[in-house]
Amino acid sequence: MTRRVCSALLLAIAAAGCGGSSTSPSTSTTTPALRADVTDPVGDTLSDARMAVPPDLVRATVTVASQSLTFTVTFAPGTFTPRTTRVAALLDTDLNAATGIRQVDGVGADYALEFDASASRVTISRADAAACAARLACFADVASAAVTFVTDGMQATLPLSTMAGADGHMTFQVNTYAFVAPLTPVVFDVLPDNNLQPARVQ
Repeated sequence: MTRRVCSALLLAIAAAGCGGSSTSPSTSTTTPALRADVTDPVGDTLSDARMAVPPDLVRATVTVASQSLTFTVTFAPGTFTPRTTRVAALLDTDLNAATGIRQVDGVGADYALEFDASASRVTISRADAAACAARLACFADVASAAVTFVTDGMQATLPLSTMAGADGHMTFQVNTYAFVAPLTPVVFDVLPDNNLQPARVQ
């Protein structure tokens, strides 16, 4: 996917929404120091005749420990297809909606994680508000990391240093999409849904 297509998609997918979600941040003071665990109902995906089995997000878990962030996304059994499933996570790392790329749920996206299961890689991109205002790429790639596969999903661990100034406290939104035709991405599920507050790592 080209950078321009990726940036346009990262802006567009935040507007998609499906059924209800719930967020349960940890209150534990033990390691890991920071955590969020967000669930989403099974079967709340959008439908598209071109996708026989759409990807159905059911959970996103974020943990922060030892200056590393681990992001895990899980799908309903049988709906995760590494060849076609993609995930984009928008991160507000300074908890300031006025910075980054403003989303419909109030998140000011400072960074984005783009999971490509087919390549087993996640790309970390930094928001570029000035370029976005000029209708250029809204996010610029800064790093990448390996993706590992877990049951019905995927996981990536990356150092916080790839997101300048981030201390692990953040809000986020996750979207899953697939290409149903060359360069035609379709969003199928999002969590937390747009009628709920963004997920918070704390």
